[in-house]
Amino acid sequence: MSYHVCPRDCFDTCGMLYENGKLKGDKSHPFTSGLVCGKASLSLRQVNDVNRVVKPMVRTAHGFEKITLDLALNIAAEQMNRSKGKVYRIDYSGHMGILSRFFHQRLFRQLGAPEVTWDICSTAGDNELLDGFGSIYGSDIDEIRESDFLIIWGANIAYSSIHAFTWARQVKNVFVIDPVQTDTAAAFNHVPVRPGGDVALVLQLLMEMKKRGYEVPLDMSKFTNLEDISGVSQEVVNLLCDGLLKSANPFVFLGYGFQRQWNGGLCVRLIVSLLDVIGKRDHFYFDRPYYGIDVDYVRLGSQKPNNRSISWTKLSEELRGEHGAVFFVLNANPLNTIPDRRTLIKAFKSEDNFVIVHDLFMTETAQAADLVFPAKHYLEFEDVIPSYGHKYLGFNEIAFSAPENSMSNMELSRALSEKLGLKNKELYENDIQLIDGALRPLNVSYDYLKEKKRIALPEPPKVGHPNWPSDSRVLSNLNREKEGSFLLLTPVARLRLHSQYDNEINAVPILEINVDDAAQLRICDGELARIENERGSLDIACKVTSRVPRGVLRLEHGFWTDIDAPNVNDLIDSTLQKGNMGSQLMWNFVDIRPVGKGA
Repeated sequence: MSYHVCPRDCFDTCGMLYENGKLKGDKSHPFTSGLVCGKASLSLRQVNDVNRVVKPMVRTAHGFEKITLDLALNIAAEQMNRSKGKVYRIDYSGHMGILSRFFHQRLFRQLGAPEVTWDICSTAGDNELLDGFGSIYGSDIDEIRESDFLIIWGANIAYSSIHAFTWARQVKNVFVIDPVQTDTAAAFNHVPVRPGGDVALVLQLLMEMKKRGYEVPLDMSKFTNLEDISGVSQEVVNLLCDGLLKSANPFVFLGYGFQRQWNGGLCVRLIVSLLDVIGKRDHFYFDRPYYGIDVDYVRLGSQKPNNRSISWTKLSEELRGEHGAVFFVLNANPLNTIPDRRTLIKAFKSEDNFVIVHDLFMTETAQAADLVFPAKHYLEFEDVIPSYGHKYLGFNEIAFSAPENSMSNMELSRALSEKLGLKNKELYENDIQLIDGALRPLNVSYDYLKEKKRIALPEPPKVGHPNWPSDSRVLSNLNREKEGSFLLLTPVARLRLHSQYDNEINAVPILEINVDDAAQLRICDGELARIENERGSLDIACKVTSRVPRGVLRLEHGFWTDIDAPNVNDLIDSTLQKGNMGSQLMWNFVDIRPVGKGA
């Protein structure tokens, strides 16, 4: 038997046991309580998948050729030296372990690689909460268990947090604010806000609270036509207000989807400000920082961050036209998941750039590589894994012996440092030393955590008194005209984490379109339609449904294809929000027309 913690980019970070050939939940875990989602079985499938990369490969004129690990390391070191400082670290959240996510940054920082600003996820809300409250933290997800009135705002927790969904079903009154009737919205009271109308809905709530005698430090007379903008009636606003004001313990789960619209970051700030108005400032979940862990020790050592940084959302634009560079990709599949990915494909395929990819499988990004290193699976090495949904830090043990040539991110970083002839001792610290250093502020050691399997982290500082945005800023973020025929939403799928696991489930992409829109366009269920804008086009089978509103199309992202095949992220804009520099991936417009019969 071995103990594990799921390291995927997920709220719940489940504690698990591998025993008798099965990966099952740890019933003693205070948060996850033995319940795990369907992705656990997919993890086991990955370990012995016949398509797993188990030997280093180099691109030749005849395709990829398997080579020895030593030769692969020599080629990588030669190319990194040749680039004369033009080395780019391209990484993100494929593995959320403290060592896997951060240690390799020491090497790339020493080589002069720019920092990577991971601004595609929660940056908009992070920056607004820090500016407005001095903290991003309210409470952990499990506070839902104590709630008697719950609002789930812009999150499909039936897919993204199985524990939050389970606890929500035990709360007396639950409202889900979402343009789409997701599986979460269908399970509770659905409030179908119009896309981009979330700020207007918060203002409707604030206006009603002001009528009821609460102090709201905004000039509410400046904000008009709110119901028309939000699409939410005054009757529903009254229900939401009654729940927030009359319940003993209201709670708001703030998702990441709605904050990725043009005004989403400010909306996050206003929702928490609204809670402050009713004296419940910390009664929300948004994110939990890795508080108490010395992450900087792992990622920096004694180094300082480099002055230059590149945006993950705008990565295609940042690397456009780059020549003579080495792109080193790990913990990520950017040629599937980032906006305007066609531009990045051109940079990767340029003959005078060199692409190195470290992965388990031949993803779209690996297909564009010049050199591929096989990665260890998380069940094959140790790491410590925190959660951004709860307070428990867990220890991930080894269940399986890894294929001979595969390496963890940490092992690859050390091996490359040696091949490059680098003398800095910090580049060679072993995993035990790194874990001891990261946990030193907690007075916890590697040995202690390995024995206990998990510890509770201290409470981060909670949000303080609000710094309200100006009336003019709120007004400028209130309403925006449509910028095309149909808004295209690209949320996560139930069994994928962005592009992870798609090769295990072999799902087929389906575009959801409203019944009335489909009738008007003469698009039938199951038939192909073409969605397109100035950035690209995609032919895809349609599902005619009433769960998406008129003017909205829904297509889950992360489907694997051949690198040259169309992908929905060919159509996605990389523009950042004004004022908080977060992405606005959920504010993209396309035209649609029928193409013909589907399969």
